[in-house]
Amino acid sequence: MMQNDVVVVGGGISGLSLAFYCVQAGMKTTILEKNDTIGGSFASPSYSANGKKFWLELGAHTCYSSYQNLLEIIETCGIKDTIIPRAKVPFTLFMNGEIKSIVSQLNILELLVSVPNLFKLKKDGLSVKSYYSKIVGERNYRDVVSHFFNAVPSQVTDDFPADMMFKSREKRKDVLKNYTFKNGLQSVARAISARSGLNVFTNQNVSSVRYVDGFYEIRTADGGEYSAKTLVLATPSMISSKLLQETNPVIANQLGLLKAADVDSLGVIVHKENISMKPVAALISPNDVFFSVVSRDTVPDENYRGFVFHFKPGLDDKTKRSRITEVLGIGMSKIEHTVSKLNTVPSLQLGHHQWLEKTDSLLKKEKNLLLTGNYFGGMAIEDCVSRSRSEFDRLRR
Repeated sequence: MMQNDVVVVGGGISGLSLAFYCVQAGMKTTILEKNDTIGGSFASPSYSANGKKFWLELGAHTCYSSYQNLLEIIETCGIKDTIIPRAKVPFTLFMNGEIKSIVSQLNILELLVSVPNLFKLKKDGLSVKSYYSKIVGERNYRDVVSHFFNAVPSQVTDDFPADMMFKSREKRKDVLKNYTFKNGLQSVARAISARSGLNVFTNQNVSSVRYVDGFYEIRTADGGEYSAKTLVLATPSMISSKLLQETNPVIANQLGLLKAADVDSLGVIVHKENISMKPVAALISPNDVFFSVVSRDTVPDENYRGFVFHFKPGLDDKTKRSRITEVLGIGMSKIEHTVSKLNTVPSLQLGHHQWLEKTDSLLKKEKNLLLTGNYFGGMAIEDCVSRSRSEFDRLRR
């Protein structure tokens, strides 16, 4: 059985950032990731042909200058010089086969009447729908704005807590307002995983967790065995709940209260000359079979263009491919390459702050059990890293 100071289950940005802090403190740390690559929503698969390389983002798409904790990790890993700007191309609506601007579909009179509520209405205790429908007007919210909100986590966000949808954070003036990296966001995951003292094992699906004589014993489906004084679960809440049923049923049941949604993403790569659509950052199509189509036009390439369709769950492959060709206006024979990924994101509800307070209260009694992920303070990249930082600080205390 492999001995460690810390074992981290889950190799997404939450697990990677917590592992980073542990390694920086001199702890022997191992990450167990069930997929064949690390990064989770930091997924930037690349395609090569005729000596040309092109990558796509299949999860997160952008970083911001307000991501203070993430930027500290980037600087420590020595990859700040790989930060690149995103081209200024528009977020658009796709309606009746045509690209339309957001402003063109808003009822301006309703917006002017409603927008003063922005200065007097507080988000606390309100859902996304109840808050923003008063800010932009009910019709504008229903027909336009709600669909952009839904595109962020690829699910209906009407009942999300309004104060968790978008957060204001202090920005770093020495960093681009929004940016990515020369080889995509997954280069951050690769840089962290290369840190000295960190072991990363992929294709390791953890099947059980036991607590024996002050140590956690972690076993994988293929027979791997690992032991550590400290266990970190950086997996979706339902998976963490299942893994803790034997060792800590109280926390397991608390995690089981949360709901989540699957994000079914299918990316396509096309030669530039085969597509006439003007450059866009994303397409939002109200009441369509997808929540959004996010483009690689934000990082222009001389040979290819890429589009990632974030579909609603449960669609068959034929339906997805048919809609892709309709939207892009090309046949499947013109698509150079496809790649898919399934991510899990939380379905946040009003009352989440109370859930979090109780969860953290329960964790105070479990010094060597750490929980991190995108279902605590919010789903943004910085929310994940900040949660990992706070859990590491709790371990050190």
